[in-house]
This record gives sequence, structure tokens and C-alpha cells, in this order.
Amino acid sequence: MLSDFDHNTEYRRKVLLVLLLITFVGGFVFGLINIYRGVYALAFLEIVYGIFSFFVWRRVVRTEHFQIWVMAYLLPFFSIMMYALSVPNSSQSIYVWILTIPVISYLLMGRKIGFYFSIFFMTLGITIFHLKFLTDDIPLNITVSLNVILSGVLMIALAHVYERNRETNEERLMQLAGTDKLTGLANRMKLFDSFASTSDYAKRHKVDMSVVLFDLDYFKNVNDLYGHHGGDAALRFVAEFLKKYTRKSDLLARFGGEEFALVMQASKSKDSFQQIDSLRKKLMETPFIYNKQKINITFSAGISHYGTDGTDLDELLVKADERLYFAKEKGRNCVVDQSIPQN
Repeated sequence: MLSDFDHNTEYRRKVLLVLLLITFVGGFVFGLINIYRGVYALAFLEIVYGIFSFFVWRRVVRTEHFQIWVMAYLLPFFSIMMYALSVPNSSQSIYVWILTIPVISYLLMGRKIGFYFSIFFMTLGITIFHLKFLTDDIPLNITVSLNVILSGVLMIALAHVYERNRETNEERLMQLAGTDKLTGLANRMKLFDSFASTSDYAKRHKVDMSVVLFDLDYFKNVNDLYGHHGGDAALRFVAEFLKKYTRKSDLLARFGGEEFALVMQASKSKDSFQQIDSLRKKLMETPFIYNKQKINITFSAGISHYGTDGTDLDELLVKADERLYFAKEKGRNCVVDQSIPQN
């Protein structure tokens, strides 16, 4: 699953590719028209920028420095707009292009940077428009000025509202995609997605990290005795229990079926074993109540450690699963960590 940053980059990359294609074609078309009209400086800028947009198009398809290329594209693009509006032979119709600035800025740079870009270039464009096109007719000037200013403000407001709603909806969808529907915990995809940034932090700062796999003991008996509704209720109970007694800084996920996974940050081998074993004892002493029946739930767990057992999540999960299997072989309701002497 893509991270929020990667997802936004891919979305903006597609938008930029469309704009670059339009810019490439438009640069040559308007350049030729302006050569015919005798506006040679503007024609030269438009043709050169059309060629530049083709070069950028080839770069942004795969570049990791996407935002730098966005800035490299937009700064001259908006600047040429301002110049085109200010040259003596330009017409009022160029202002139509100025109105695209908020939409393009927000789509390619998000709310914060897009807002500042929009305010700066829209203010500059409106100022140039007033200096160039207003006449001595005061009532007409007021009407024109209000239309120009209000249309600019409206475009910024609409772009801002759209981008905010898009970001909110995207964040919500990403959250739903990474959430287990039954328990509300992170799911397997979210576990793998989040581990990348967690392991990068652990590597940079030399922080200890452990991975734990839990498996509920004899959970099939719960399903057989109380049905799938009872089994689902038991899973929700365990999920809430684990969430309550694990640190918020750790990542807790439902790994599948009656298995749960926990990534423990800044936790040394001995400490992680003690914490998980304490958690095991506490769950054993906390019965689950279903239809007024007390159901004792226990778990077996295996622990692996970042660096010692591997640096890839798959490697760490394999090691944790081996120790989980050993815990079951020992009679279940126990925690196995190979780095800790076992009784």
C-alpha cells in the first residue's frame, strides 16, 4: 500500500503530465500566432517554454525529485503569463489564463504552498490588469475591477475547498484501506506499510525494536461453542485488551484469523519479553463475558528482534512465527524469545 506521500505524488504526477502536454502544444501554437502578430519576444518565450515542457515531461515520469520539477515548471509558466499580460499588444482575454493559477497551484502543490503561490501570482496578475486595461470611465472601472477581483478570489476559494475535501477524503480512504473491519486495528497491509518508516527510524537512531506474533490458544473451541458471532466478539475483546495495555507508540495489527502482530519500538530484548509475558498473565486473569458466560482466553507469542533476527519485516515475522510455533509445542499460554533463557 502506498504511503500518503507516495499516493499524493502519483496523483500530482498524472496532473502535471497532462499540463505539460497542453503546455507543449500550446507553446508552439501561441508562439506561431505571436510571430505572425509581430510579438517576437513573447513568441520566443512560448516556443522555448514549449520545448522545456517536453523535457520536463520526460523527467517527471520517473523522477524521485518530483516537487523540484513542479517548481521548475510553475515558476516560469506563471511568470510568462504575467509577461504576456503586460506586453503592449496583449488582450484582456489573457486574464482567462490567470484564473487557472489557483487550480494548477493547488493540484500540484497542495493547500499550503498552493495558497501562497495563488495569492502572489493572482495579486500580481490583477495588478497588471488594472494598470493596463482600466480607462477614464470610473463606473466602468469599478465594475471591471470588482469582476476581476471577485473572480480571482472565487477561484482561490473553490480550489482551496476542493483540495481540502480531496485530502480529507483521501486520508479517510487510506485509513479504511489499512484498517481491519472487525477489530478496528491496523491490518496486514498497514503493518507492512508502517514498518518501512519505523525501521528507517530504528536504523538511523540505533533504536531497539521487537516484532511479536500472538496466536489465541484453542480459539476454534470458542467458535464451536459460541458460533462465529461469539468468536468475532472474542476477537474484538482481545483487540481492545491489547490496545489498552500496549503503548500508543507501538504498532498493533490484526495479522489474520486469530493472530495479532505488534511492532514494539525502543524496546530491548529483556524488556519486550517481560512486557509481553506480563500481558499474557493479565489476559489470563481477565475473562471475556459473552451471553453471561465467562470465557477464559489465553495466547501464545513469539518475539523476534530488529537487527539480531533480520531487518526486513518478512524475516522478523518468520523468526517470530518459529518461536510462536515453539510456544505452542511447549503447551501454549507462554511467550518464547530465543534471546531470553526459557524455563
